[in-house]
Amino acid sequence: MRRGIFITGTDTGVGKTLISGSLASALRKQGMNVGVMKPVESGCSRVEGRLIPSDALFLKEFSRSNDDIDLINPYRLEHPLAPAAAAEMEGVKIELKRIEDAYNRMERNHDLMLVEGAGGLLVPLGDSLLIVDLIKSLRLPALVIACSSLGTINHTLLTLRTAEVSGIEVLGVIINHVTPDRGLAEETCVSSIKKFTRVPILGVFPFVEDAKIKNREYLGDLMERCVNIDIILECLKGQR
Repeated sequence: MRRGIFITGTDTGVGKTLISGSLASALRKQGMNVGVMKPVESGCSRVEGRLIPSDALFLKEFSRSNDDIDLINPYRLEHPLAPAAAAEMEGVKIELKRIEDAYNRMERNHDLMLVEGAGGLLVPLGDSLLIVDLIKSLRLPALVIACSSLGTINHTLLTLRTAEVSGIEVLGVIINHVTPDRGLAEETCVSSIKKFTRVPILGVFPFVEDAKIKNREYLGDLMERCVNIDIILECLKGQR
């Protein structure tokens, strides 16, 4: 069976990469050999003619993966748009088989894989191809990352409903504080979401200052303290 998790978000900018890297670091501390993947990354900067996938490189560093960056990130796009739009502008066709092949090559070398998506479940990758199709093709359960700002209740419940009707198992939700603001919306979102779903809220990840955002050990410790990763570990045992 598959040994991995697909990390998706309720929207873009909710902190999927930060959470994915922190989780990779925490699981490494548990003695696990963690592989990572960012199948499609748009908005890559161009340096000396080459596109640099900053999110994929962040994941590679935090997981201490030795996998080639072209396997971790099969598709990199320059325009900061939804992958389908960026790919069309750049003459690129995103194919599930290429992603699946890269995943399969890496999976055999790791205890588990963390695969980070782009945006949310209904982000288009191509004509009639969405992130949900990628998750189903990889046959992975999902972990949903939501931000704590106003609107997250609706966005989170919509994401969970979409996963359910798409036949995707959701392990849980992590609420991420993307800003230091802590108003009523931030204080009440967890209890409100819990009223409308049986999917567990695994924890609330605090706002991380820029000075600490690349500190692998700090973020790994923060993940262990603030998120119930035992549920994730139990899922991984069940996948073996």
